[in-house]
Amino acid sequence: MPEYHEVSNALRNADVDIDAADCHGSLCGVLVVNAAVPVQLWLDEVLSEADSANALVRETRALLETLCTATREQLNSSNLDFQLLLPGDDCSLQERAGALALWCRGFLFGTALAGVKADTSLPADSAELFKDLAEIVKLGIGEIADEEDENAYTEILEYVRMGVLLVNEELQPMKLQASIH
Repeated sequence: MPEYHEVSNALRNADVDIDAADCHGSLCGVLVVNAAVPVQLWLDEVLSEADSANALVRETRALLETLCTATREQLNSSNLDFQLLLPGDDCSLQERAGALALWCRGFLFGTALAGVKADTSLPADSAELFKDLAEIVKLGIGEIADEEDENAYTEILEYVRMGVLLVNEELQPMKLQASIH
């Protein structure tokens, strides 16, 4: 799995105006709605304004394809080892919290890109998570600095991570049926 800063640098070098967390969130949103979606749909959206003839854009595309493959594997792993692409603990809590809000925004965008609309009927737990993610996006997680806030961030991050895995299971009924047989 590529690292957050590696993806951030690649996107910046390709002159793409999207944060790495937002980018990964949108990928996860697309994949939880339709695990079989062609990666091209997502790549075309992320790189829509990039010059495909540019060598840096081609390198970024290759890195994003690697990110997609790794994310697909994580989402479908029985080990629950799925991780959100976010800045590491060496970054400030405010930067990590802001990236989490961007990741949530990207996730909601990705689900819409894959076909989930406002009037789409979702399982109750998935619908609740979508509302919670929208709240995280709205709040943005502003000024935070102390150890208590670090604990709250960790809890929110784990809630989002496990919620995405739950949504992935709820919206992929064919995968569930295959595992029963």
